[in-house]
Amino acid sequence: MDEPFDFLAFCQPGMTLTTGDRRPVRITEIDKAAGLIRGEVAMFGACVWRADGLWQDAPCGARGPLDLAPPSHPTTAAPEQRRASVVAALEGPNRHFCCD
Repeated sequence: MDEPFDFLAFCQPGMTLTTGDRRPVRITEIDKAAGLIRGEVAMFGACVWRADGLWQDAPCGARGPLDLAPPSHPTTAAPEQRRASVVAALEGPNRHFCCD
């Protein structure tokens, strides 16, 4: 399993991250002594997260949609999207159809 991401060391006031459900989060304050990250979630309001990125008010401390999502690693290449041309598929010997 991956190592836990260190949000406390990474976050800076003013930066933008996302939640687990991809909502933008603007970080407003870092309290390293208390191990808390404060920010604003779009269409939700002010939130507080623990150093591990879990939403402070999560029921039973379970992971949920308001948890901070670690930024994607810049060296990780996105998989190449496969594309097919409909025109090429219907030309020449590929032109298969049925007439009734």
